[in-house]
Amino acid sequence: MIASYKIWFDTSNIYIEKNGIIGYLPLIDNKPLYYASEKERQEYTFSPFGIHWTRLDEDFCFDGFIYK
Repeated sequence: MIASYKIWFDTSNIYIEKNGIIGYLPLIDNKPLYYASEKERQEYTFSPFGIHWTRLDEDFCFDGFIYK
């Protein structure tokens, strides 16, 4: 089965949904993403291991998220 991903933000966290399971990370722990504009936050790509923001030179590994 191929994983399906969705990401979104609120004022303090980044969230990811992977095959119906939701995880999050506090944005305050990542200053470039915390201070990024909404447009910059939406300019990401997925890799087999995580999410990459080329313009911000930032990466988050899927395994690093806190899953509920």
